[in-house]
Amino acid sequence: MSKQHPLLTGTAALGLAVGMLAGCSASPEENVAKACGASDAFAAALQNFRETLTPDATIEEIRSAREEVSNTYNDLKGATANVAKDRTDALATATDELRSAVDNIPDDATVQQVVTSLKNDAANVETARKGVTDELNC
Repeated sequence: MSKQHPLLTGTAALGLAVGMLAGCSASPEENVAKACGASDAFAAALQNFRETLTPDATIEEIRSAREEVSNTYNDLKGATANVAKDRTDALATATDELRSAVDNIPDDATVQQVVTSLKNDAANVETARKGVTDELNC
């Protein structure tokens, strides 16, 4: 029975792992394509949020639309982790302000009381998102 040398086995395993990681890493073009796709999904969620801001909407519908904005923002944030840093920081600030505005809507508030400020917050997020996509040349 042959005996394997732990050092040789460990070195081979490390080499295999590094080789696999190198083969799986995305190219800059793939990273940009992923970021642009995530930006498109985020834009669609933001558009849906704005369309929800009608006098007939309920606070729960607004909160649900905000949740989709938040989820797609998190996807975008992950996809742009290494690209367009200054633009993504501005987007983070604008998105956090929108989240906070929706989270702080009193339960007894009417849509008419909050719709104007939420539309302004959503517009700020869209402007920041556009800055990211412009930086990426999407």
